[in-house]
Amino acid sequence: MWNGGSGDRWPMPCAANDHWIPSSSPDARTSTLFLNPGPDMKRTAIQFLIPILLFAAIWYGLSRIDFVGETTTGSIGRETERRIGDLLLRQLDLKYQRVDNDSMLTVVDMIHRRICEANGLNPDSIAVHVFDSATINAAVLPGRNVIVFTGLLSFAENAEEFAGVLAHELGHITENHVMDRMMTEFGTTLLLMMSGMDAGSEVIANILRILTTTAFSRDQEREADQKAIDYLTTAEIDPMYLGNFLLRVSTKNGGRNIPEWVSTHPDSRERAAKIFERREEMDKEFAPLYAGDWDELVH
Repeated sequence: MWNGGSGDRWPMPCAANDHWIPSSSPDARTSTLFLNPGPDMKRTAIQFLIPILLFAAIWYGLSRIDFVGETTTGSIGRETERRIGDLLLRQLDLKYQRVDNDSMLTVVDMIHRRICEANGLNPDSIAVHVFDSATINAAVLPGRNVIVFTGLLSFAENAEEFAGVLAHELGHITENHVMDRMMTEFGTTLLLMMSGMDAGSEVIANILRILTTTAFSRDQEREADQKAIDYLTTAEIDPMYLGNFLLRVSTKNGGRNIPEWVSTHPDSRERAAKIFERREEMDKEFAPLYAGDWDELVH
């Protein structure tokens, strides 16, 4: 409209309001910025959106992880533990060949089933994987998996010694030592992230190396030893041979390097002595576990 007869023009009031805003006011400049954002504002907006999108992606990933139902440690569910175990096994498959010697696998399975069934454990719920490697070692992985290298089978002088090692590893499983250890060393966040990783990733390879080359705590080793003695005795297998094995692997054997099993199972001499003490308290005789030629079987 015109203001009197002065000839000055004034902007019309906004149709939605009964007031007007001069074009030079701060509010008008702000409106202009939002309608025509400059490079700096675009950059700021992108930087603001990135963490929001990352949070949404992490939230979506975590929503697909098994937090509920049966759990092993803290918030780690059985299904998540199983997936982590499968990833670690696939990493092992990338590095080693699995044993296809049916005779050897049959005897290993026989010993595994005998120990489990005698002690009320479901043998089908715990898998024993045998890999072809000269490494003298056995270990436990998440998801109720035991891995055994042929080097350990060859180092054992008889079926009873191998049964002792297997019973010890079963003790780690039933006492849930592997997940307790992983929670302590890696934390919940990394374990949850692991379940969505690729088997060939460097993270998975490093975690597998840690699990197979470093030790459980001394308390956990003692607990696994006691469980092993109980399991073996109930299965009518002489636990003395586990003590013999521990005593032999604690020293160099015929110029060979100290077995890797020693590095993952410390205080072998002391633990062997404890096993011998318990064996002496038993007034019991045990029949041989395997009637065949053990040396021929494992070589």
